Amino acid sequence: MGRPRLPPEALRDTRVQLRLTAEERAELERRADAFGLSLSDYLRRRALGSAMPATAAEERARAALATALLRIGVNLNQAMRRYNASGRPPPHLPQLIEDVRAHVDWLVSDEPRRDRHR
Repeated sequence: MGRPRLPPEALRDTRVQLRLTAEERAELERRADAFGLSLSDYLRRRALGSAMPATAAEERARAALATALLRIGVNLNQAMRRYNASGRPPPHLPQLIEDVRAHVDWLVSDEPRRDRHR
């Protein structure tokens, strides 16, 4: 069974032509490829201001940050255990809490992705 047909208003049946030099086209194709998009999809998203998908480098950075956040969380858990046992907060507790907040804020941010491949 094939894919369901799109409603008429969702069909992309209008073309826009654009003249570019070979170098300009190559640059746009390079940028589209960095996002894993076709040239048409890349240009459409850029022209309409749509969010760009994460690049492979951004995904790796997020994974590394998630690992760092996990390590900070383990340290925070150990510090809280000591605090609960002794009744005194460890001196580095405020910094740990701030680190966790900053990392979580970045991980969950929904800022539109901007093309950083100029």
